[in-house]
Amino acid sequence: MTGYLFSSTVIVLITVSSLQPTESMIFIPTLPTPEGQEVPATPPGRFVLNMQGVTEEDSPGVLTIGTEVPWRLAGPAEGSGSSEAPYGTWRSPVTSSVVMTPRDVVVEPPQVDPVTGYVLWCAELSLEGKKNAVFHFNPETRETVRWTSQVHDVRNTVHEQGGGAFTIYNDTLFFSDGHDGAVYRQEGPGGVPRRLTTSSNRKYADGAYCPQLNGLFYVVEYLSSSSKDPEYGIVMVDADTGAEVVFVSHANFFASPRISQDGQHLIWLQWNYPRMPWDDNKMFVGEIKNKKGNIAITKFFQHGSMMMPSFDQNNELFYVHDSTGWWNLYRVTRRGFEVNLTPESQEVGWPMWKLGRKAYAVNPRVGSNEAVVICGNDLTVVDLLKEKRRIIKTGYTSYSQGVAYSLDGSKVYVVAGDGVRYPGLVEVVVETGETREVSPVSQVQVDAGYLSTARLIQFPTSQGDFAYGYLYMPKNSDYHAPAGSKPPLLVKVHKGPTRAASSVLNMQYQFFTSRGFAVLDVDYRGSTGYGKLYRNKLNEMWGVYDVADVLAGARHLVEEDLVDADMLCIDGVSTAAYTTLSALTIPETLFKAGASFYGVSDPEMLVKNASKVKRNYVETLLGNLDKHKDRYVTRSSLRNHETLEVPTIFFHGTDDEVVPPSQAREMYEMVRNKSIPTALLLFQGEGHGFTRPDTCMKALEAEYCFFAQVFNLTPADLTCDVMIDNLDTWRAES
Repeated sequence: MTGYLFSSTVIVLITVSSLQPTESMIFIPTLPTPEGQEVPATPPGRFVLNMQGVTEEDSPGVLTIGTEVPWRLAGPAEGSGSSEAPYGTWRSPVTSSVVMTPRDVVVEPPQVDPVTGYVLWCAELSLEGKKNAVFHFNPETRETVRWTSQVHDVRNTVHEQGGGAFTIYNDTLFFSDGHDGAVYRQEGPGGVPRRLTTSSNRKYADGAYCPQLNGLFYVVEYLSSSSKDPEYGIVMVDADTGAEVVFVSHANFFASPRISQDGQHLIWLQWNYPRMPWDDNKMFVGEIKNKKGNIAITKFFQHGSMMMPSFDQNNELFYVHDSTGWWNLYRVTRRGFEVNLTPESQEVGWPMWKLGRKAYAVNPRVGSNEAVVICGNDLTVVDLLKEKRRIIKTGYTSYSQGVAYSLDGSKVYVVAGDGVRYPGLVEVVVETGETREVSPVSQVQVDAGYLSTARLIQFPTSQGDFAYGYLYMPKNSDYHAPAGSKPPLLVKVHKGPTRAASSVLNMQYQFFTSRGFAVLDVDYRGSTGYGKLYRNKLNEMWGVYDVADVLAGARHLVEEDLVDADMLCIDGVSTAAYTTLSALTIPETLFKAGASFYGVSDPEMLVKNASKVKRNYVETLLGNLDKHKDRYVTRSSLRNHETLEVPTIFFHGTDDEVVPPSQAREMYEMVRNKSIPTALLLFQGEGHGFTRPDTCMKALEAEYCFFAQVFNLTPADLTCDVMIDNLDTWRAES
């Protein structure tokens, strides 16, 4: 193992033959608001729960904006016996090893076999090198059975993010293998998988089985001699022979091939450069003429961003689009009328980074006329005839991946979590909301007295706009801070940028809050979950609006007298670190320290080295490189390093091919040469995204120790052995 230690005077190369840590290892692990569109003075409708009679007690961990819920810094509870110690120094049972405790993660939405009724899902197994395996749950016996062995890794990388790696019909599983990209067929959980497809340069995703044709419809990714980039299409794979027939091509990207229940119609999504699927796409319905690939287009839809199409048992079409400004679920009647089933200012679904997700399900029971929808943070039942809705109160506060009905229509299966429970697959009785765990869920080995739950806040930002974030205040039942003191604040920048923060349990956040830090996870403009206008605001404004919003969030908490203005720090990973580094290079930034994890500091280099999908995405956020190269220069922290005057620590992998380690080295050298506290921690063998537990543990501890030393805090339970350049001289001058 090889890594680098940096001091203020010398660079030392250390080679370690084992992965076991040693005492010397420190490579530890402006566009204006569009005319005619008003900036909302209150948050989107997903937050106005009080208007529906929902109290804060009904919705724990969520602050309803507009209510008079006072904010107070936690003091000692009467008779609690807690010790007094400064914020940021508390001893905590949330150690780095607790944070990195192995746990299995559901990575594909549940599917119900339409013949057997078994519930299948795909989980990433932490103890098997994070390979993905398929399991089934028998609702009658409540038995869980594993299908795929360690030989196979059920995943794909179509569109880079993959998704839709398996499908089930009549106790026969079809899945994509991450090792060779091929599709396999397995009959029963004890069956031996048989390879169906034979091509060596094709990958398959988002599959759907058609019993009438005995075929599987897939989004296919392949390399051709005419292009260096992958090309895409929709093919049908014969479920017995593996023979392939191309049904649709001639677009840059495809998603969601789905078959009507009678096997006569195929529906799919497609889009082209320079758009991303959450910007604009097209949806087609075609009549399948035969198994030779002949199809006749019968319907065409274009409603902005569309996703998750499907047919119910009556061959009626359902899909999600955002023509109202929000992703709502629609039903298309036999006469062609579209009925909005969720006409609210709440989002149904998520940006289509991964394929195969489905945020709703229609009850398969004959005559039920009911659907269950993940609408915002709620699990909602929709009466398809009366168009009435009710929220299922399950006790969970977040739902993801997808939802599927049981065959009898009395239950649904969904991935659910909240502020004190990891996400897991649960069974929900639709009528009562009663829940039972299906997939084994790792239990949190920490008492609730050390877990801080998130509260959603709104705050003003630039251009007279608002931004949002989840705020976690310090919490540790063993400690209280001296009267009148305020905690340090760590601002987190979520990845994406077209994604969103989450209130689901995050033990990395608890590592900081249980030691006396406040944490703000910012949903800056461009984040999803707040409607189309908010989501699109970051287009061509990356490095401007997101930076303004993380600064505004910190400023707001200082003005509310909730955090210490002299102890504001920020971190981010990959593209989120681009926002982090940009916020640190803003002249007179509010932040006093920062941490960059394999961060992008030069967006021009990123777009030049990017793949087909990411290149298109970056140009959506910054503009075409040839036309707007000035933006790539002015918004580059690497090229504007002279304005970085803030202590910053850099974490990077030596094998990172997405963001070369040289970017981190250059940034580190520039900061070090300005006599500002800094450190560079390189992890031998790690790529873009740390994977080894020891790396993640060491990096987490090093980040906390860096902030503690910069803020002159003395941690109660960690030894800060990170070598920080210029720290002593900087303290003396300060």
